[in-house]
Amino acid sequence: MEILVTFWRFLLVLLLIGIVFVGTPARAQAPPSITLEAQAGYDGAGTYRANFWFPVAITVTNTGGDSVGVLSWIVPGDSAAGSFEYVLDLPRGARKRVMLPVVITGSSNRVRLTLRIDDEPVAQESILLNRIGMERPTLAVISSDATVLNSLQAARFTPDANTAVVRLAPDLLPDDAALLAGLDAIFIHDLATDGLSSAQREALLLWTRMGGQLILGGGLRAERTLAGLADVSPVDVGTLRANAPAAGLADFAQRPELAAELPPLTVNEVRLREGARALDGAGLLTARAEGAGQIIFAAFDLAALRVWSGEAVLWEQALQIEPRAHIGPAFRWRGDNLLRQTLQRGLVWLPSPWLVLALMVAYIAVIGPLNFLLLRRLRRVELAWVTTPLIAIATLGLTYGGSVALRGPEARVVQVAIVQGFEGGATGQATAFFGIFSPTRRSYRLDFAAESLITPSSLGSFEVDPLTVRRDATSSSVPELLIDVGSLRSMMVEQMVGDVPQVESDLRVEGGFLRGQVRLGGDVPLRDAQIIVGAASGSIGDLQPGMAAPVDLRLNQQNFPFEFQSSDAGLVYRNQVLTSLFGFDRFSLGNPSVQSQQGHPDTRGVYLLGWIERPTLAISVHDNSVGQQGETLVIIRLHHNGARP
Repeated sequence: MEILVTFWRFLLVLLLIGIVFVGTPARAQAPPSITLEAQAGYDGAGTYRANFWFPVAITVTNTGGDSVGVLSWIVPGDSAAGSFEYVLDLPRGARKRVMLPVVITGSSNRVRLTLRIDDEPVAQESILLNRIGMERPTLAVISSDATVLNSLQAARFTPDANTAVVRLAPDLLPDDAALLAGLDAIFIHDLATDGLSSAQREALLLWTRMGGQLILGGGLRAERTLAGLADVSPVDVGTLRANAPAAGLADFAQRPELAAELPPLTVNEVRLREGARALDGAGLLTARAEGAGQIIFAAFDLAALRVWSGEAVLWEQALQIEPRAHIGPAFRWRGDNLLRQTLQRGLVWLPSPWLVLALMVAYIAVIGPLNFLLLRRLRRVELAWVTTPLIAIATLGLTYGGSVALRGPEARVVQVAIVQGFEGGATGQATAFFGIFSPTRRSYRLDFAAESLITPSSLGSFEVDPLTVRRDATSSSVPELLIDVGSLRSMMVEQMVGDVPQVESDLRVEGGFLRGQVRLGGDVPLRDAQIIVGAASGSIGDLQPGMAAPVDLRLNQQNFPFEFQSSDAGLVYRNQVLTSLFGFDRFSLGNPSVQSQQGHPDTRGVYLLGWIERPTLAISVHDNSVGQQGETLVIIRLHHNGARP
């Protein structure tokens, strides 16, 4: 009987061991409850432009229980790159798609995307990237045909850099124009634009008005291309005409010897709208200015010229890509600290050297002769060993207390912002440089609007520290910014804003002069206003709301920004801000150089510059709104009657 019991015990042990060994692989092979998919870059395959924001579309599927996840975008091996996070609710059965805007300043070609729940990684994906240097002109093509406009890689818009061509994925079209800023031109070949959301459409048009070039293809696909953009087309489109001669395109491309290679085209009959112009003699290419950019309509299918050897030079002539003042990318590229360079007064009052000297003399007099004379008068000189350290301790206490009183108990925030807009538009691009002064060594949580794009680094005196930027559906924040005692750290935030000052102008070019007038609307004056054309500047003083100021600017001057003297009455040295922005070649195509010419990079444009004596973007510290000291430089592109002043 005892042998039988032992046998059954042995079998039971073997059964338990088998259950353990069989069950363990089953659990290891069980399907995960959360899956992660990501499409990064303009094309969804990782293509991005250095120092420019680009979209990352992330789809998270949860087949498990309710949870809250944190998506983390980290560049492995680059401790200075900072990181991005997105917090999202994941109820059971949820499938959520979020758009995470990111920027990369280095040359990394791989990032790691991780989803964490309760600080534990539950899903991870390694993403390969394809970097485009910020000096390269970058053109995007939206087409279901991967071979359309491939010849654009041979186009030379600058002698210093090759042209990059990317395939822009329609489902990655963002609803924020800032995520398109890295693209100089966008060709739409066969996208049904009526399928765009209103936010995507407005982002595309705002990108154009801020200086982009939008090319709409015609021919048999004209109806699809114009379905959602007909109101901004430079032409009214009529019937199709087959076998139309195309030799005029060769003449426009300045390659008439290639006319014989051109096949007859099926083209749309067009009628120019007000403000539009034909680029070629036959009206196969037409254009109309849209803010600082332009919209071009090609009356033929964009794929029709793919076998023509002159296709690249044709678009070189049609686009005429010019430099644009990309403020954020330029400062990320150089790592400049605009606040440190231009802040006119400190955030705390500091005693003068003479006052410090007087205090030192008084301390020496008290701890030395006065202390001795008083003790001798009391005939208690032996107490000097007590009174001397007490005087030293009291002095230290008073000094520390005075220092704390001067610094104040709370953090202080300053801001200098640059707002770029265009005449007739209320929406523009703001680039704000925030400075946070801390009276003590402390970590701060900073909150901004949900649409804010926060560069994941902060600047001290000369060092750059990485930051973690966190987003959710309602806000963008920096959860932790460590600031040393009595230090000022600065950071850069970009955001589209809707309160750009309204300006009306009536300007014309006459015999080497720009003449006419500008009128300011709204209720906020512009201080130290001036008109800029390239490196030529003319002051019009303080521009009051409702006031029309005359303009009479000689265009062959080379006086901007160094010779213009503003009042410098505010928070920052205004002249120094202008010099930092436009005193050297910060923005040109190719490789910018400090030896290159000064002035606004868009030599075709006429601009109104002026100062508003208030900050532009809001900030909260630890969930509390804080008062800011701030100034805003407004740069508005104006209409004028000359293509090139």
